[in-house]
Amino acid sequence: MTQIISFIMALVMTLVPFVSYGPKSDDALLNVSIISDTHLDDRYPLGKLNFATGLKDMNRMDSDAVVVVGDLTNYGDEASVECFYEVMEKHCDVPASNWVVAVGNHEIGHPEEFTNAEARSNFVKYHNEYTGQDIENAFYSVDVKGYTFIVLCDQSEDNWDSCDIYEDQIAFLDTELARATAEGKPAFVICHVPVEGANGQDIIYEDGGLDEYSDVVKSTLEKYENVFFISGHVHTGINGYISEELFGFSCVETENGVTYVNLPTYGIVNRYGIPWNGMGFQMEVYEDEVIFRARKFNTSRWYGFYEFEIPLV
Repeated sequence: MTQIISFIMALVMTLVPFVSYGPKSDDALLNVSIISDTHLDDRYPLGKLNFATGLKDMNRMDSDAVVVVGDLTNYGDEASVECFYEVMEKHCDVPASNWVVAVGNHEIGHPEEFTNAEARSNFVKYHNEYTGQDIENAFYSVDVKGYTFIVLCDQSEDNWDSCDIYEDQIAFLDTELARATAEGKPAFVICHVPVEGANGQDIIYEDGGLDEYSDVVKSTLEKYENVFFISGHVHTGINGYISEELFGFSCVETENGVTYVNLPTYGIVNRYGIPWNGMGFQMEVYEDEVIFRARKFNTSRWYGFYEFEIPLV
């Protein structure tokens, strides 16, 4: 009976979101809006409007940073990559130096006019031009208010629906994690593709994980405390108690000390959870915990049942 009541309450909380702005408490040390898979296409205005509407909501949230976890565009064409940054420039009040943007498989390997290497260079060019940052690779790190975001990327030469992470990038990840966590602060690793099995990846999208690179990435993450791995790619909706009961996974999970967070697609409908587009998380960092709060940014609605509190050690 208790499980039935909890299930009904979860459905009610899912269907009845509420409006408010800003972090839960003034004690928040860092306040970040996180979305993934915007899938913009320069030819179609509706996707741009949807993205712009969400960015305006993030402005009202008084966010310190905006994170976009890959698949910025639908086809990776140069016009759409630039369009993504143009929308950010026009509608995002967060300083461009605090934009944390990862490339996804739709940027690397999808466009027919580019090789994978040229696509990565194309991303770096527009990213630096619009953010004022000076990254040399599509994997890089950004510090915001003393907290480090480490962005990973696909290094493959000819694949489009995968994410190859070679030894130099693993070494970079290791070095940056050591620096970021040296004083006990949490570190946030941003990678479009999830590790194998995390957040239901193997159920939702069997071939949608890091495959042979998953073990070395996980072992590197597990060397350090208070590490968060944030991904997208599999187009699953925000989920938690219900999906854990029915399918055995959640969009926020902790394994061997690492917390894995998988984002829904912002620009397209989702599966295995809240299906609506425009969804993401507001992440709030406190002295002793990190909170992920599900939010539909394009309608300014919280989904209060989907709030995850991760204690820091």
